[in-house]
Amino acid sequence: MMVRLFFLISIFGPLAATAEEFRVPDTLTQGGFYVGKAPKEAEVWFRGRRVRTTPAGYFPFGLNWKEGKKVSFRVVNGDGTEKTYSFAVAEQKYDVSVVDGLPPKMVTPPPEVQERIKQDSIRVREARKSDSDLSDFGKPMIWPVKGRISGHFGNHRILNGEPRSPHTGMDIAAPEGTPVVAPWGGRVTMVADLYYTGNTVIIDHGYGVSTVYCHLSSVDVEQNQEIEQGADLGKVGMTGRATGPHLHWGLNWYGERLNPELSLPSP
Repeated sequence: MMVRLFFLISIFGPLAATAEEFRVPDTLTQGGFYVGKAPKEAEVWFRGRRVRTTPAGYFPFGLNWKEGKKVSFRVVNGDGTEKTYSFAVAEQKYDVSVVDGLPPKMVTPPPEVQERIKQDSIRVREARKSDSDLSDFGKPMIWPVKGRISGHFGNHRILNGEPRSPHTGMDIAAPEGTPVVAPWGGRVTMVADLYYTGNTVIIDHGYGVSTVYCHLSSVDVEQNQEIEQGADLGKVGMTGRATGPHLHWGLNWYGERLNPELSLPSP
């Protein structure tokens, strides 16, 4: 486990070392996903909650898309001493994306589908609550599909002229039927056909880290299936709310939606 997590830390750059072996990557950016290292047997507290650490002391964490200029961690050591560490956070610039031509019912859903949308949201939240002991996020991430990035995380979206919430993932445009593979191994926690995102897959990678794959034309995995990195998940499509074939791909740490593009190797 420790070796796998070391590999992940290495792709995000060197860790910023502080006393007592508490470290995080030396560059933190709004919306980013990271792995830190704490002394063994230490408790790590972030935003008022205790963060789970591996037996070797590694812990994943994510930053909000509009995180402030610094973040702080409170570390309680095995001997009862504690210290707070603060780190600077780089600002991320976000664009405005305009999407026209969507069916009106997909921008402003009719009343008869409101209950379905509500239940879809509940299912997604439940799938993202997984807090397993898997450590698959410790490997370097690979691209789920190669293609043009057609939508960036955090973009402010205007749909048919109406402002909507910021984009919560990244969109990769590719021909319909292009295979989509798992960037990390893990366990499939949801396979569903949802109103907005069409054929959707969610994978648990351990310690609150999960990824989501949307608009698939077909799905090649089953719920609760354990998969390896690079396994076929399905095919690129345009099910749900989409104007063309693409993969909407999201990265989460518990309830925090993160920017997967920041964790990827160069194309």
